Amino acid sequence: MAKAQAMKRTFLAVLFAGLLSLAQFPTREPYPGHARVRIEIRDQDGRPTGVRLRVTNASGEYFAPLGHLPQPDPARRMSGDLILGDGDASPLELHAYLYDGHAIDLPAGRYIFEARKGFEYAPLNKAVAIAPAAGQVVRLEIRKFEDFEAKGWYPGDTHMHFPDPAGIRYEMECEGLRVCSLLLLKSGYRSGRPGDGHFQNVEHFRGRQLLSVSGGRHFIKTGEEFRHGLLAHMIFQNLESIVWPVSVGGLREGGAGGYDWPWMLHATADARAQGALVTWAHWPYPTYEAPLDIALGRIDSIDLLTTGSPFEHHPVLVDIYKLRGPKVYSIPPIDVYYHYLNCGFRLAASSGSDKMALNPPMGSARTYVRTDGPLSYDAWIEGIRNGHTFVSTYPLLDFSVNGKGPGETIRFGEKPAEVKVSARAVSIEPYDVLEVLHNGKVIARAKPGGGHHTAAFQGTLTLDRGGWIAARAYGSRMLEYGATWWKQPVFAHTSPVYLEADGRPAPAAESAKLFLEQLDFLERWADRQAHFPSVEAKAEAMKYIAQARGIYQKLLHLE
Repeated sequence: MAKAQAMKRTFLAVLFAGLLSLAQFPTREPYPGHARVRIEIRDQDGRPTGVRLRVTNASGEYFAPLGHLPQPDPARRMSGDLILGDGDASPLELHAYLYDGHAIDLPAGRYIFEARKGFEYAPLNKAVAIAPAAGQVVRLEIRKFEDFEAKGWYPGDTHMHFPDPAGIRYEMECEGLRVCSLLLLKSGYRSGRPGDGHFQNVEHFRGRQLLSVSGGRHFIKTGEEFRHGLLAHMIFQNLESIVWPVSVGGLREGGAGGYDWPWMLHATADARAQGALVTWAHWPYPTYEAPLDIALGRIDSIDLLTTGSPFEHHPVLVDIYKLRGPKVYSIPPIDVYYHYLNCGFRLAASSGSDKMALNPPMGSARTYVRTDGPLSYDAWIEGIRNGHTFVSTYPLLDFSVNGKGPGETIRFGEKPAEVKVSARAVSIEPYDVLEVLHNGKVIARAKPGGGHHTAAFQGTLTLDRGGWIAARAYGSRMLEYGATWWKQPVFAHTSPVYLEADGRPAPAAESAKLFLEQLDFLERWADRQAHFPSVEAKAEAMKYIAQARGIYQKLLHLE
């Protein structure tokens, strides 16, 4: 009996060894007819890093790294892949977010490895010949052509609704971002009744604590987008506690009871009392309440870049948010921002992607912030609050006036002042012009040239009054980021350098008239259409409108 059991054990051992030898760990082998290739990715300091990668053959056929989508699927909401193009004017194009050490299975042949990493790194297109052999390695070395972090400027994204914090951390590395704000929200879109709908990312809220996926070089916190379908969408970053009820109004936002109350004014007061940064999301969609909140000092920054072009209104979003009536809704969004600056309101320029699916890229529109000291999430937020920013979809901007940068103030007396202006733009994507503006008027221009599309202006300019001065770079080509409202131009804009001149501020009368008309429009909507929970609530709204009207009326005399 014992001998029979021993023979059985020997037989099973031999059989198992034979099967093991036959199998040769097939799960570790490439697909038949392919070679498994390891991809090494290093930055200019030799550190392992991540990139946005597209691998194609001579025919333009895309090859997906292991674990990534083999073909575009806009319905998928996951991390690790990116779809560019709109499928109409431009074909859908798939890219993979890839970190050092990943693998790809490829048939023998020649390939192009196209790697990108944010706005400061030179694009890399590497031709590679793959043989039908094991153990091959493709090494990608991606280097900065312009190091803005070395100058103290750090890129981040103010606005995203990503389902997975670990995915944020992964993709922000590949897109060259250092700071990201994940926003919780409530949506009532397509829900059955007011109050219905769903919350997203509430489970990731940790107050002022960084999310656990953050590290020494990357910083992620959960903030909030407080929304009303007509009044505003507000971003609260660096909150201690959630500002409830998160959404107000009808079915698009799913406010409890469908009440158009509380207003953004109340929500922003709550957020600011916590020390949070208040940002107007995807300017100007929507902006019914803008002249009220801005006049009463509740807004720290405006996300100038997220959807469409700042030089024209987006027809789809105009229809969704009913931006019709007052003259202000026929004026380009960027010019409306200038009108607020002319009224003397200090509003930093900021930007975010509003990413919630496979397009657009994280950081498609990003905020560069100059921090005082080492980078941290809190320092980055304070940099926006202080206006030490520029926003971009690709161009990188250096700008100073008398040696002072965005967000700072220059004071001069009663006489016209001569100021030394330095402006420079570089970009891996082409643009048309670099401009310097004073109170919304272009006062200097420079054309880009060379391999990195460099434009520069240096000179002494005479300014006859105070107000503000800023730089912008832009072109006519629209970047194809899939969904209709995410298309946007190659564009960058600094926050203003503010100019204080005795008795000669920016001309504000024309701007004040625009916002007085918009306040009248808001008042009529509140009186005839808004759904308030009580007579007292409606009276309170009217009181705030009257306060803001008084502020603009005083500006009518500043010609």
